[in-house]
Amino acid sequence: MAKRPTNKVENETIIRLGRRIKLLRNEKNMTQMDVAALVNIDPSAVRRYEKGRVEMGFTTLMKFAEALEVSVNDLIYSEE
Repeated sequence: MAKRPTNKVENETIIRLGRRIKLLRNEKNMTQMDVAALVNIDPSAVRRYEKGRVEMGFTTLMKFAEALEVSVNDLIYSEE
């Protein structure tokens, strides 16, 4: 189960990751439902991840990277 970020640095990282997921999803003209189906999670979870409300485990991170056709590094270390 995803948990809430606990400190400011962690929170900023989670928010940045969520923005990156949303950006990539929009670039691929995918809906939250499309991504949710590929990641095998509820669409409301995609929404929470994109808003940076919860952090995700590594397995989920890998599934998002695969669904969005990017590497985990590209997902995490974007050039914003």
